[in-house]
Amino acid sequence: MAPSAPADKAAVDALNAQLDSALVVIQQFSAFVKGVFAEAAKLKSVQTAEATPASSGSTKWEPATEIDALALARDAATLSRAHGTKISLLIINEPFTPSAIGTVVRELVSGPVPALAKAAEVCYADRYTHHVRQELARRCGSVLDQMHQLFMAIPRDGRVVPESERRGGVSKVNKAQSDRGSYAKIGILWAECDALVAFANRGVGGHFVQVVNEVADMLKDEQEELKEWGDEEDDDDDDDDDVDDSGYDDGEEDDDPTDTGGNSHNATQAILDAMMSTRHIPPDDPEGLRPRLDSAVKKIRLVVLLCRAVVKRRLNKLPSSLPTKTPSDIAPRLDGSIVALKTISDRFEDLAAAFYKLSVVEVDAAMGECFAAAVSASAQLRRPWTGDADAKDEFTDWVAKFQTEMKVTAL
Repeated sequence: MAPSAPADKAAVDALNAQLDSALVVIQQFSAFVKGVFAEAAKLKSVQTAEATPASSGSTKWEPATEIDALALARDAATLSRAHGTKISLLIINEPFTPSAIGTVVRELVSGPVPALAKAAEVCYADRYTHHVRQELARRCGSVLDQMHQLFMAIPRDGRVVPESERRGGVSKVNKAQSDRGSYAKIGILWAECDALVAFANRGVGGHFVQVVNEVADMLKDEQEELKEWGDEEDDDDDDDDDVDDSGYDDGEEDDDPTDTGGNSHNATQAILDAMMSTRHIPPDDPEGLRPRLDSAVKKIRLVVLLCRAVVKRRLNKLPSSLPTKTPSDIAPRLDGSIVALKTISDRFEDLAAAFYKLSVVEVDAAMGECFAAAVSASAQLRRPWTGDADAKDEFTDWVAKFQTEMKVTAL
């Protein structure tokens, strides 16, 4: 069937002018959100448990601000998905209606688009943490970027998108590049909006539970790899229960069904697997690597237990008022603990490589860094959330035993 005639030229020109303006607005908001992301990424690593809440720059809490950043982001993402769906349908169905498309574009630019930027702005680090501020900005920026791509897919010639271009192909703008097509573009926008909604629904506590579980899963994998590499026999069911000689039982198995992640380091794992197949500890072990390996495997398991206990005893017991209405020490404590735990996950790659190289000097250095980070993380979460510096509970007592165990050199 032959394509229908293009829409009225004046209406098409008006839509094109509106699109030009909308694209500029989206780019400006996107640049602002990227600035929030960069600022949060720069500052989050300096947060410590004993630090006072941030009180300067864009992280400052303002008493007049009562906006729930996560709820605002969730609503903006939901509207972005719905409006984006309208546009995706309008640009493929006859007749091409510039006025209807223009109405949806105007609603997006006046509502969800600035709301996404506002959500990133008011996600103050001293209430939501630097980590959540950074992650929210990243996700809001992704939705804005995909909205920009969808706007770019709106035809400028007054005709609907041809069937041949809906599934992707050669770009009209640059023949040397491929174009995803309108179907793929709206699909990606849907995915980014859904991911932002899920993140907002998890909340601050849910985000940190996910991060800590990912660290625990990675450490458990490293523990198994090191045991296998060292030809260790596991006769004590260490992987089936969470009770160890420190005396703490977190009440959950390591294979917690609520855990997420665990597949983010496949590429690194493949490299380590290749290294493992080439060198092993000599039978005579002249440099004493075997006791170091035994100590490392034991302490890795203790750190996994720490992660599980942190989820159960601290993150699952965060105040229901989080994010707090005023700055408190909760945000910097969360930030500091996650920085330390992520440092552990980064350093364990170095530790495994040091063992595979049979380098005692590098093994000792890497172990020191790994376990110092574990002690730091535990220290920042040893107290309950009551705000009382002298408050204690069962987890506080276990942390003391954990720190003693991590500092003991079992060689």
